Amino acid sequence: MIMAIDLGSSSFRAAVFTADGQLCSETLVRQSVTATTASDGTMTYDAAALMRCLTRVISRTLRLADRQGYTIRGIGISAMMHSLLGVRRTTAGSPHAGAPTTPVFAWGDTRSETERETLVEYFNRHRLYAQTGCPLHSSYWLLKLAWLRRHLILREWQWMSFPDYVWWQLFGVFGTSLSMASATGIYARPQMDWDETILAYLGLERHNLTPIVPDNWALPGTALQPRFKNRWPQLQSAYFFPALGDGACSNLGSLCLPEHQAAVNIGTTAAVRVTLPKRGEPEEPPPGLWVYHLDRQHVLVGGALSNAGNLLAWGRRTLRLPPPAILETKLQIAQDTGLTVLPFLAGERSPGWHPQATGIICGIRMSTRPADIWQALLEAIALQLAWIVSELEAAHLLPQPTRFIVSGRVASSMTFATMLCHVLGRPTYITSTEVSARGAALWVSRQLGWATNNSLPAGIWLQPNAAIHNHYRKRLEQHRATYQKLVQIWSMP
Repeated sequence: MIMAIDLGSSSFRAAVFTADGQLCSETLVRQSVTATTASDGTMTYDAAALMRCLTRVISRTLRLADRQGYTIRGIGISAMMHSLLGVRRTTAGSPHAGAPTTPVFAWGDTRSETERETLVEYFNRHRLYAQTGCPLHSSYWLLKLAWLRRHLILREWQWMSFPDYVWWQLFGVFGTSLSMASATGIYARPQMDWDETILAYLGLERHNLTPIVPDNWALPGTALQPRFKNRWPQLQSAYFFPALGDGACSNLGSLCLPEHQAAVNIGTTAAVRVTLPKRGEPEEPPPGLWVYHLDRQHVLVGGALSNAGNLLAWGRRTLRLPPPAILETKLQIAQDTGLTVLPFLAGERSPGWHPQATGIICGIRMSTRPADIWQALLEAIALQLAWIVSELEAAHLLPQPTRFIVSGRVASSMTFATMLCHVLGRPTYITSTEVSARGAALWVSRQLGWATNNSLPAGIWLQPNAAIHNHYRKRLEQHRATYQKLVQIWSMP
C-alpha cells in the first residue's frame, strides 16, 4: 500500500492507495489550512502551523490504515507549487531544526510586483522566459527574492519550498524534485539545474538553495528524525519520495501522459496542462503559458488561472444564492445573460499575467439576477480555460484527437461540467477522484517497480455539441475583446 499526501493551498489531505492507484476511501483525512491575507497583497502561511497540520493528517490516516490492516510501503507527496520560505543559516553555514524562518510566501502573494519594472529589462535581455519557462510574475521566486533582498541579506538564509522544508524537518537533509524546482522561475531548463545567471543577480550561491535530486531518490523510514520515527513506527519499512508539484501529479493521476489526453483541474485555482516527452519540449513557451519539467523524461506545458474555486466561493458569499440543488435548475447552457466577467479577483496569471488586473462584471442591468451573475462566473472560468487551450492549439501542442480529463470541483455541477465540455469543444471526461493524490501514489508505485493501472479514475464522458461550441467561440472572442480594452486602462500611468 502507498500513502499519498496532498499539500494544497486550502487543505492538506492524506490517504492510502493500492499500487494501481485505487483510493482506500476509509483512510482519507482532510484538514483545512488558511492563508493570512491583507489588502497590500500579502498571502502567507506559518511554516510551523503547516507542519503541525501535516503531521496530524499523517497520524490520523495511519490510525485508519492500521484498523484495516494495511502496511505502508511507500509515501508520495503532491504539493502546492511556487511556495517560498527561508530558514536562517547559522554562522557555521547551515540551518538547524530550531532556526528562525520567514513566513511561507504563497503563489498569490503579490507584494513583490513592485520589483517588476526593475527586472523587466534584465529578464528580457537574458531571455529568461525561454530559459526558465516561467513568465516574470510575482507567483515565482525571482520577483519574491528580489523583493526580499530589500529586507534581508539573502545569502544568510536557506531558500526552499514548503515541501522541501517538510523534507528537512522529517529527515534533517535537503532535497527537492525536478518537478518542484522547475516551477520556481529561477531554474534553467536546458541545464535542468538552478540558473547561474539569476543566482548571480540575486547574490546567492548554490548552497543557499535545495539540491535537485534524481527522479528515483528516496529515503527509508528508518532515516526519519527520532521524534517522527517514534511517532510513526508503522513507516519504518516504507520509502519516502520527495514532493512533486500538484500539476505534475494531476497529470499522472489523470493518466495524461503523451497519449492524446490533456488534464484540466479546477480547484481553488485552475489549470490546463499537456505532458510531452522531453525531446518535444518547446524552445520557448507559447505566449502567456509556461513550461515545467515533470521529471527528466517529461515536460508539462500549460497555463494556470488564479481564480476558480476561490472565485465561486466569493460568489456564494456575495450573491445570496439559493441552495445548490435549486440553483442548478436555474442554469441554462448557452443562455445569454448579457454579462461578461473578467474574473481576476485574485489577480491574473495566464494568459496575460497583467499585474494590475482586477475583477470586472460588464453588462449589469436592473433585470440582472444573482443566478445570472453566477452563470457568468462559471462561463468566465470555462472561457479562460478555453483561451489557454487555444494557445496550446496555436503552438501545435494539442493534436485534434486529444481529449480532456477534467477533475476537481467541476464534478459537483453537471451543468458546469456540460458547459465546459461545449466550451472546450472536445470529448471531456469528468471525475471527482482526488487525482493529485492518485498521481503521487502512481509515481511511487512506478519508482518502486510495481505494476500500475492504465484505467481512468471513476467518471463519465461528455460529448460537445458543435452548434453550442460555436456559440461559445463567439463568446470567447467577446471575452478577449473586453479584456484587451481593459488592458489599456490597467496599463495607464
